[in-house]
Amino acid sequence: MKTIATISNKDFGLDETKRKDELELRNAARAVLFNEKSEVAIIAVPTGNYHKIPGGGVEEGEDIKSALKREILEEVGCEAEIMAEIGQILEYRDPIKQYSFGFLAKVKGEIGKPKFTDSEKEEDFQIAEWLPIDEAIKTFEKDKPNFLMAQFMSKRDKMFLEKAKEIMEEK
Repeated sequence: MKTIATISNKDFGLDETKRKDELELRNAARAVLFNEKSEVAIIAVPTGNYHKIPGGGVEEGEDIKSALKREILEEVGCEAEIMAEIGQILEYRDPIKQYSFGFLAKVKGEIGKPKFTDSEKEEDFQIAEWLPIDEAIKTFEKDKPNFLMAQFMSKRDKMFLEKAKEIMEEK
């Protein structure tokens, strides 16, 4: 999968605190998920003052696409069909080095209720909001994430939305 960006502490005016080869490796899968109206799902996280697209970490024994389908089911409450690759974004974020693999996906079947994890509930994840992709991008531009991890997530997911828009316009 093609790397579309690299993000590090330096993007947020911070020094690198560890050597990059000392960071713990983590893989994650993300989706720009479309419904039948060609709107995309974004999840609000009010306590962090940011939004995110569906996705999360790949668990032991999972492949990337299985992890993505599980995350969509948990965070949005629906099955999904993966349509195409968007690309990957590499994050150097202490204490991890994370590869986020982005995909275009579409809702398959009915949309139910999300089943957020305990930590997602603690962070006050909200039921997905469905917006045209341009509005979703503008929503991310207005966010003011109030902690470093949220800044990483917001920047990364906005990049995935922008790249997805570019791909959709080429079709």
